Amino acid sequence: MIPQRLVMSAFGSYAGREEIDFSEAGPGIFLVTGDTGAGKTTIFDAITYALYDQTSGGRREGRMMRSQYAAEDTPTFVEFSFQYKGQDYRILRSPEYERASRRRGKDGERKMTLERSSVTLFLPDGTEFTGKKAETNRKIVDIIGLDAGQFTQTVMIAQGEFLKLLSARSDERREIFSRIFQTDLYARVEQRLHEEAGALYGQMKDMERQEEQELSRLFCPEAEGLPEKLAEAALPKERLEAVRQILQYGRSREAAAEKKIRELDGELDKVNRELAVAQELNSRFARLAKERRNRAELQAKAPSVEQRKGRLERSREAALVCEIYERRQEASRQRQSLEKEIKGIQEKILQAGHKREALLKRKEKVLLEEKRCREEYRSLTEQIARVTDQASRLSGSRALLQKWESLEVQAADRKKRLRELRQKLPLLKKEEQRRDDCARAFEESRQAYQQAADAYLACNEAFLLGQAGILARDLEEGSPCPVCGALHHPAPAALPERTPDQAEVKAARRRRDEAEAEKDRRQQLLLEAGQRCTARLQSLLAEGKNVVGEEFSLESEDPERRLDREEKRRDQELKECRRQKEEAGQQVGKLEELEKARQSLAGQQAVCYKRQEEQQRETALADESLRCLDQSVSQAKGEEAARQAAREETAAREAALAREAQKALEESPFETEDQCRGSLLAEEEKERLENDLEDYRQKCIEADARVNALEEQLDGKEPARTESLEEQKKVLDESRREAEEEQRRWYSKNENNREAGERLKKIYGNNQKLQERCARLRLLDQTAGGSLPGRPKIDFEAYVQRRYFQQIIAFANRRLETMTGGNFVLRCRSMEQLGNRGSVGLDLDVYSLETGKLRDVRTLSGGESFMAALSMALGMADVISRSAGGIQMKAMFVDEGFGSLDEYSREQAIGVLSELAGSDRMIGIISHVTELKESIDRQLVVTKTKRGSHVRWSR
Repeated sequence: MIPQRLVMSAFGSYAGREEIDFSEAGPGIFLVTGDTGAGKTTIFDAITYALYDQTSGGRREGRMMRSQYAAEDTPTFVEFSFQYKGQDYRILRSPEYERASRRRGKDGERKMTLERSSVTLFLPDGTEFTGKKAETNRKIVDIIGLDAGQFTQTVMIAQGEFLKLLSARSDERREIFSRIFQTDLYARVEQRLHEEAGALYGQMKDMERQEEQELSRLFCPEAEGLPEKLAEAALPKERLEAVRQILQYGRSREAAAEKKIRELDGELDKVNRELAVAQELNSRFARLAKERRNRAELQAKAPSVEQRKGRLERSREAALVCEIYERRQEASRQRQSLEKEIKGIQEKILQAGHKREALLKRKEKVLLEEKRCREEYRSLTEQIARVTDQASRLSGSRALLQKWESLEVQAADRKKRLRELRQKLPLLKKEEQRRDDCARAFEESRQAYQQAADAYLACNEAFLLGQAGILARDLEEGSPCPVCGALHHPAPAALPERTPDQAEVKAARRRRDEAEAEKDRRQQLLLEAGQRCTARLQSLLAEGKNVVGEEFSLESEDPERRLDREEKRRDQELKECRRQKEEAGQQVGKLEELEKARQSLAGQQAVCYKRQEEQQRETALADESLRCLDQSVSQAKGEEAARQAAREETAAREAALAREAQKALEESPFETEDQCRGSLLAEEEKERLENDLEDYRQKCIEADARVNALEEQLDGKEPARTESLEEQKKVLDESRREAEEEQRRWYSKNENNREAGERLKKIYGNNQKLQERCARLRLLDQTAGGSLPGRPKIDFEAYVQRRYFQQIIAFANRRLETMTGGNFVLRCRSMEQLGNRGSVGLDLDVYSLETGKLRDVRTLSGGESFMAALSMALGMADVISRSAGGIQMKAMFVDEGFGSLDEYSREQAIGVLSELAGSDRMIGIISHVTELKESIDRQLVVTKTKRGSHVRWSR
């Protein structure tokens, strides 16, 4: 990847739009320089954010990068153009952030709105990649071939990050490599092997428990030495043989019990047949005796049956006579009922006449009341019309009152905010005073730093001139110069009167560095004070524009005088609102009185209208009642005539039935009507007597038939004796029950032993295969987990990481030897030195090429550590590029670290980076080191101002 162009808008410390054209840097090394906090690292953050939606250090999200200096209408985005494998790509990405809305609300203020994050990828052919945000992010990773973690390790070497890999412990390097090289796959393989080995071991233990459980369920009879054989069996084959012998013995006992049951069944069948014949004969003799007793009992009931038969005949004769008497009584009851109905109809006609007179009087009274209600309703309608006309003229008073009440609240609120704004003006002055104090302090520190830097340069130059004078003092014509080797010395350097020594140079450099640190600290304080002052100023301006108006300014005139004038105007406005509100309130009071009067009149009108409707309904009801009353009287007279005719007809039928009843009584065996009625039986009693007589006759016939049939069957036979047969059957039943219990017991035990034997066969078969697999898997688990006895504790993941680590060290040493002048190289600790304690495999040592001895990497000095760490970072970049499939990264950025190097080491490190860059690679360095500013021509200068930072190229 080769960066081409970077555009940042309202991003980080850059308030507006800043554009960096990387083509001006060209291949080789360039320096990114500027004051502390100006935004040097933000450039690399912008590149990483454009590619991966996160910053280079990983500590800040994109939504945190909205510039505090940016104007409200300035959008926040990053646009990054780069070339990869000869193809041009462009990415436009913006974070999620809050900004002021472009429209004002009803209250005149702008509310905050959320700007959503977005990303757009333009392909080499100029088209836009179609896909959602997650799909676009994956497409960018596919193009570059590196994820965010690999990119920051190979291209964006963030400040202090590459020192972690050098001084980390073995287990810490393991975590770093796991993220970079994604070796967690091998850790999962280790875990999977360990889990499977543990699972197989658990299965073996489960099978052992199952075997013990099956053996405990086995029933072993105490016969033929079977318990001893089972106890002595050690191998699975021997145990299965013992189970087979136990099962064979049990089946023989079960067969013997079944044979005995069959023999007893034959004897029982013979006894049961003889006993059944004897019991059947005795049963018939018993039934004959019982049937004879039943027939005798029926014959004894004959007189009682004849008496009940006579009662039934007398009841039938009495029923014929009583039926005529009943018809006569029914005719008498009908006559009496008709006479009673005739009297009721006559009384009803009389009452209807009285009621008709009362209805006519009520109707006349209601008509008079209805007339009075109509006149009252007309009067109320005229009064309501007059009140409504008066209220309509005051109908707008309520809206007017609400308007002035709202305006009063708004005016009071504006006055309150105006007062609060005045209270905040002194705070702005305090912030400006602090900013000015910080500016004076920074200027003093800058001048002190400039003096210290000039003193150091003069001291260093005098020291170098002194060294040249010392060398020139010993030159002789014809002798070679120790510096250039020339034999002729036309103008040797003169020896100054006083030459500073190396200690004085170092002291001057230290004073310069301390002054620079103080200057940077004062500059940071000034930046923070300026940010606070700017934030206070922007807040006051925004609030002043909301309260006073868009014309509000803190520069055109004295803010206090402008606010006094505005406050007076607000007081006058509030006073006018209250006066208008009071007038509108008086009109609303009059309107409310009129509305109450109108409501009262409307209520009276409604009552009057309701009373009028009730009177109309009452008149209609009276008319309907008169009509119904006349109709019912006419109907009642017709019913009276019909009832008179029916009464005369019923009286004639009653006299005829009385004569017929007297004649029927004289012809019957009864003397009086009461005697006749006393012989009557109830229907239930008659039905019961008839059923009893029929049942008795049928029983007599059936009893004679049963006795005759049994006497014919038993003619010439005697009852049999069954005591001996029953005793014999009882003995055989008990023997069979015992034999059957014995057979069931042995069957149950044999089934249990058979099932146990089959399960043991299955267990032994599975266990043999499981043991072989468990042995192989346990060896793999110990090997992958680094737990083999007597071997270093290095697991599968650490072994793979160790291969990467050795490759990184090999690439790193190529550059480290150059940087250190062949002083030392790095070594991965050998397997023989690892031992068998803890997590090992990624330990790093330093090998001295001069002494041939090893020492711990943490013994390196600050400068040595930086060179070693930089070499490691470059070596890791080489390995990651290789492992990622030939990734072409033609750019690298290194953030700080050169301040810990002496002049020689710094020159060596810069030489290695220059060699690494070659003719087609770009390497950017962030640094405050003055010597780098002097030695690197191409510089990207970041300048910090009160309104945000700016960036430019300087040569």
